Amino acid sequence: MAGPLAGLRVLDLGRFVACPFCGMLLADLGAEVIRVEKSAGGADRTLGLQAPWGYGYSFMNQNRNKKAISLNIERNEKAREILFELVKHSDIVIENFSPEAAKAFGVTYENLKAVKKDIIFAHVSAFGSTGPYSHRIGFDPIGKAMSGSMAVSGFPGAPTKEQTPHVDYFTASLTAVGVISAIYHKEKTGEGQMIDTALLQSAVTFMAPIISEWETGKQKRLQSGNRIPWMGPNNAYQTKDGKWIVLVLITDGIWKRFCKYNKWDDLLNDPRYSDELSRSKHHEILDPIIKEWALSQTTDELTTVAVKIPIPYALCYEQTEVASDPQVRAREMLMEVLDPEGKSKVTVTGIPIRMSGTPLKIERSFPKVGEHNEEIYCGILGYSLGELAQLKKDGTI
Repeated sequence: MAGPLAGLRVLDLGRFVACPFCGMLLADLGAEVIRVEKSAGGADRTLGLQAPWGYGYSFMNQNRNKKAISLNIERNEKAREILFELVKHSDIVIENFSPEAAKAFGVTYENLKAVKKDIIFAHVSAFGSTGPYSHRIGFDPIGKAMSGSMAVSGFPGAPTKEQTPHVDYFTASLTAVGVISAIYHKEKTGEGQMIDTALLQSAVTFMAPIISEWETGKQKRLQSGNRIPWMGPNNAYQTKDGKWIVLVLITDGIWKRFCKYNKWDDLLNDPRYSDELSRSKHHEILDPIIKEWALSQTTDELTTVAVKIPIPYALCYEQTEVASDPQVRAREMLMEVLDPEGKSKVTVTGIPIRMSGTPLKIERSFPKVGEHNEEIYCGILGYSLGELAQLKKDGTI
């Protein structure tokens, strides 16, 4: 069964994470997503940790289910003409070029709208298309730093960046929501539009409650390690056998269940711990008690107890352990695809959306550079094989 976006064609001009992951979500949902990159391959193909054949693991996790063509729009006028031809045959264009590069390549909403009036155009950037920083470039850590996230993350000391690029992924997801909303709007009105998302906006969105607290009540939050500083008790605690487990004993109901199970009536009835914020303020008293409780049990014993009470808990996995978790396996949160040569298997993210009426699946692995040149140029634009060969000889593709 085809995905819900089957029949839609997307030109994905994105690189790195925020834009390509958006394209992959649309591809997972059934759209025909065509990755457009220079003939040498995009910079993100080999960026970061690399597989034995040279591709980056980040690239492999942002580009499955896509097709790929080579098109040297950076320095080739003929290539830009061909891009506009493809726009005429497409429904959506997504990109995350720097502002200067987008203008130089002609990849702006005004230009593409002139080529196809109802085009849906998604522009992903570090700071957005307006404002005093709109000309600046940036990546995920820039958003984390400017949003205040690094100042409240980690243990007391220097600002700390979380390793996962969640600002990139959240921006990609918001962009996909915007694109799908624009599709719905277009079906009703026949009008296309531009979607404008920014890494800084995404990062500020995550931090909004903490920023609001300061702007409204002048309460400043400091680094608090593994605790959520305004809820409690919650932290990472070590077990008897040396492993770490996260316990999140928030809400009155969970706290009461936990205390009743352990027969801690003194804690349960102490007015100092009567509500969420009060328990958080007294974490220096409660945390050592829970720390001692966790250390008195093995990981298996504590897990059994946590399920029985029940309370929210999780083992702090190493990256070597995640893929073996039974829930990760049951939900296919990670799946295997073949490498570009079809010889080795690579573990990549599973499709993160489940749909009962239109089940989604991985149709293809991540593409090689220009893997679908003949299919797209000859099949969609009607070029002959001879013309395709000439375009390659001229350096256009």
